[in-house]
Amino acid sequence: MVARIVDYIVLAVFAFAFFLVVTLVISAANPEGLEAQLSEDYYNVWAMLWFFGWGILLFFYDWLFHIAWGRTLGQLLMGLRVVRAEDGGRLRQGQAVGRAALFGLPHSVLCLGHVWVVVDCLFAGSENGRRQALHDKAARTMVVSTRRPAGPPPYYAA
Repeated sequence: MVARIVDYIVLAVFAFAFFLVVTLVISAANPEGLEAQLSEDYYNVWAMLWFFGWGILLFFYDWLFHIAWGRTLGQLLMGLRVVRAEDGGRLRQGQAVGRAALFGLPHSVLCLGHVWVVVDCLFAGSENGRRQALHDKAARTMVVSTRRPAGPPPYYAA
C-alpha cells in the first residue's frame, strides 16, 4: 500500500509539472489576454481528474514502468517487483498491459476507481494463496520482495 501511495504522489507531481509547462507554453505563445480563459481551462482539467480519477495516467504509468523495469517507483522504494506467477520471470507485454488496465482504467469511472482500490486491496489482504490482488490474479502476476532476508543464506542452515 505504501508503494501505491508513493506512486500516486509521483503521478500528482508529474501531472502538475505537465500542466505547468503547458500553461507556460500557451501563455508565451498568446500573451495578449488569454490568461483568464487559460486559468479556467486549467482548473477544469484538474476538476475532471479529481472527479473521474487518474485512470489513463495510472494505466500508462503502470504499464510503462512494469514493462521497462518490472516495478514502479513506489515498488522500487519498497523493495518490490512484479513477476509472472508461473515462473517468476519478467512480465510479457500482454501481462503488463492487462495488469495496468485492470488496475488503472477503473479509476476513469466516477467514484468507481476509489471503490475498486479498496476491493482490490482487501482481496490482496485476504487469504487467497499467494495474497494476490485481483488485477494480479487476472494477469497471472504477483508482487515479490527483492530484499534479502536477514541472517545467513539458506545453505548455511543446519
